[in-house]
Amino acid sequence: MRGQVVFTRDAAGALGRMLEGTAEEEVYVLADENSRRWCVGRLGLEGVPEARRLVMAAGEGAKSLETAARVWQWLSERGARRGSVLVNGGGGGVTGLGGFAAWCFKRGVRHINVPTTLLAQVDASVGGKTGVDFNGLKNEVGTFAEPEGVVVDNGMLAMLPRREVLSGLAEMVKHALLDSGEHVEEVLAADLADVAGAGFLGLIEQSVAVKARFVRQDPKEGGWRRALNLGHTAGHAIESAALQRGEAVTHGEAVAHGLEAALWLSVRKRGFDARLYGRVREFVRRTYPRCEAAAEGDALYALMLHDKKNERAGVNFTLLRAPGEPEINCYCEREEILEALKEIG
Repeated sequence: MRGQVVFTRDAAGALGRMLEGTAEEEVYVLADENSRRWCVGRLGLEGVPEARRLVMAAGEGAKSLETAARVWQWLSERGARRGSVLVNGGGGGVTGLGGFAAWCFKRGVRHINVPTTLLAQVDASVGGKTGVDFNGLKNEVGTFAEPEGVVVDNGMLAMLPRREVLSGLAEMVKHALLDSGEHVEEVLAADLADVAGAGFLGLIEQSVAVKARFVRQDPKEGGWRRALNLGHTAGHAIESAALQRGEAVTHGEAVAHGLEAALWLSVRKRGFDARLYGRVREFVRRTYPRCEAAAEGDALYALMLHDKKNERAGVNFTLLRAPGEPEINCYCEREEILEALKEIG
């Protein structure tokens, strides 16, 4: 992993230290509509003129080649060079698209990510995955481009809507399942009224540490890192189906229901503890809304066939034997998958 991840209650100070030695005129700022009003001040970037700040739309619909082209045009017209730094402040859409745009522009300019949502902090902060949605499929075009640094300040989460907090919490549940049963219980019992507090910052750091462990072992997702796709095979299909039908579903909601399907398969195919599966299933049902796209078994299966992890006929899942004991490259039959999808439909 290239970039340093700093967990802090002082984002401006941490970012300032990362930018030491960089001329002020070489700093460019990309934000989304949700973070534009406070991002610059919170990050101590008041000295960056409006001409070197770009605001993109918020939400999954903005993760497009058209938006990336707009970023490239802006950087080119404003005179960005190989020594410039793009600061991406916002949710996962900003950090993912901004990283992709930075990697492509002039064959690569530096970028620093300041994730401002819980989902972006625990997921996009480590691993270097960047990209855009294409042809109705999530993250169909992209690359690995590690940021120079990442600033995680959970004080920013105080203004986050509860639905967005829950979106990030789903990734924390996934990381906990990949770590230990004790970690699972800690996350399921987390106090969401204190997401901006010092105690919750420790949970975020613990979650990121789990992901970082897999990334270090397999930076380009050639093998073991695929464990991090737990819940995402069905989850990404749900997101793509929702996107196609114009249904508003967050990434975390899709992943939460994808975890239900993956754990159901894990119980039946790998002997995962049925009682713990029941605990997670009950938590998901109590915490997350249902989505219409999740009921479309045949359509979801067709979308899963496009999953980048598939290397032969069938659909490739990450399953669990127990918390902290993932098994990658578990190919499942269509009938098994459709049965699992009934659990979330």
